[in-house]
Amino acid sequence: MTDQELIAPELPEQKDPADSLNESGWYKVANSEDIGSLKAIQIDNFPTQIVVWRGEDASLRGLDLYCKHMGASLACGEVNENSIQCPFHAWRWAGDGKCDQIPYAKKIPVKAVTRSWEVIEDNGAVYVWFDKEQKSADPKGQKFN
Repeated sequence: MTDQELIAPELPEQKDPADSLNESGWYKVANSEDIGSLKAIQIDNFPTQIVVWRGEDASLRGLDLYCKHMGASLACGEVNENSIQCPFHAWRWAGDGKCDQIPYAKKIPVKAVTRSWEVIEDNGAVYVWFDKEQKSADPKGQKFN
């Protein structure tokens, strides 16, 4: 099986964040209490659909919602250590967007990468950074929307 065959040619419709009218900034997507230890939630009130989860280290992470393998919602998967595991074929995705484990494969395909999102917690709220051009958040310019 080639790398090309391992990555889904078409995924469920992921909204294109570049089409969003939202300004760059941090967007509240949940309350901290909504994401318990080793839990994941689907976020729809954002410029695209994402999954946010809390790893065993208590840190929050976020990725595009759909698994790049076959298009399953990662929010339906399990948190495994600090990664999120797809419910279909157990591909495991790290917070940086790289697939870090495929249980039945000897090597991970180079194309097994998805978009990651910066996530922070502040005063009991969960925020995700959005920028149309995918620029990183400016730590000095905290703009909460």
